[in-house]
Amino acid sequence: MGLNCLLISTNRVIIPYPVYPLGVAHLMGALQASGHRVSHYDILAQGGLAGLSKRIKDFQPDLVGLSIRNLDTVDSTAPDAFVDQAREIMDFVKANQEAPVVLGGPAFSIMPEAMLDLLGADYGVVGEGELLLPWLADELAAGRRPQEKILRSAPSGNCWRSTVYDPATVGYYLGNGGMLNVQTKRGCPYRCSYCSYPTLEGRTYRFRDPAEVAAEVIRLTREHGARYIFFTDSVFNDVQGHYLEVAEALIRAGNTTPWCAFFRPQRLTAEAFRLMKRAGLAAMEVGTDAASDTTLKGLHKEFTFAEVKEINDLAGELDIPCAHFIIFGGPDEDAITLAEGLANVEQLTNSVVFAFSGIRVLPGTAMFERAVEDGVMSREQSLLAPFFYFSPKISEEELDRTLRNAWTTRFDRIYPASRMQDRITSLHQRGHIGPLWDMLIRRRR
Repeated sequence: MGLNCLLISTNRVIIPYPVYPLGVAHLMGALQASGHRVSHYDILAQGGLAGLSKRIKDFQPDLVGLSIRNLDTVDSTAPDAFVDQAREIMDFVKANQEAPVVLGGPAFSIMPEAMLDLLGADYGVVGEGELLLPWLADELAAGRRPQEKILRSAPSGNCWRSTVYDPATVGYYLGNGGMLNVQTKRGCPYRCSYCSYPTLEGRTYRFRDPAEVAAEVIRLTREHGARYIFFTDSVFNDVQGHYLEVAEALIRAGNTTPWCAFFRPQRLTAEAFRLMKRAGLAAMEVGTDAASDTTLKGLHKEFTFAEVKEINDLAGELDIPCAHFIIFGGPDEDAITLAEGLANVEQLTNSVVFAFSGIRVLPGTAMFERAVEDGVMSREQSLLAPFFYFSPKISEEELDRTLRNAWTTRFDRIYPASRMQDRITSLHQRGHIGPLWDMLIRRRR
């Protein structure tokens, strides 16, 4: 006999825009396929703790899952931490019901032992939740309570399950930007020094069938009214060319819904751009991450700024707007590289640049080792609270002052990045759809 499984999305972040909890959609499909009953409650979309109390009372869960997406904002200019919010929700759940509680989500998987101890949950899931959570529910339904607290799964090509998007949750996100999310692959083979993606998803790509991806996009448009799709892959344009197969599948399916994705500024051709535009590509978010060859090397990016400009220019020729995300103050940043980086950024036409200062240090990354090596933190430093690496070669104050002064009058150069929140929220409330930073390019023109 199946269990009543209540999945709670704890995220309250809306910067730069609200993002549908896609991981829960995959878990709902997996649990339902295993014969369990599932209810989803989104703290952001469905009324906070007051609404959660009613859901618990009405649903009477046998197992509760808390999905924790973010540890903090990863922005040194607005370093809000979310661990205390997760603890508040956890305390509320334990006070209002007695079923076992299991933790999951990216933030949990980055520091599972510390998060489990802090929040006092019964279990935690690291890895393919679609495989682990149904197994745990099956064990509990059979009266077998696993002794292991943290359940781990190696990356698996058998991870894809049918997704179930909760209609009660979808309405909020469609009303605040019109966007829903789809994943076409998992894993990341790159070794960017600050990034947790390889830890979370593994270093080997696991591809989803392109026809299934296209069918899901069409379904989200027809059944849920999605007006914009965001592909949440760590990098959309993989070397193997799977992303081109996805584009071809979207064309065959007759897709007319615009979409955006994360791109690596490397190995993209004019032909690939034309194909993706036919498939619905409307905008790009580019993981440029640094603005000079010196600082790109410091982040282990393995491409040059000349390649960044080449990709940006190719996109511009087809009128595909780009948003570049750039971190200043990383390894080997100094006054010379900062000046060089700001000059380089001016070459990125038809684009918006979101700038950040300092790098959020996460365990298990090369950035952690560099921070210890440079003496800016100790190996014993707790990383549950946000801690940022700044190059010892330039002061934080000089970095912040220079960035603020450089772009005071620019609409298409954003620093601090957090100042976009009110603008985007206002535009969404007025009925505009999508990530909306591309409107800043049109305003610049």
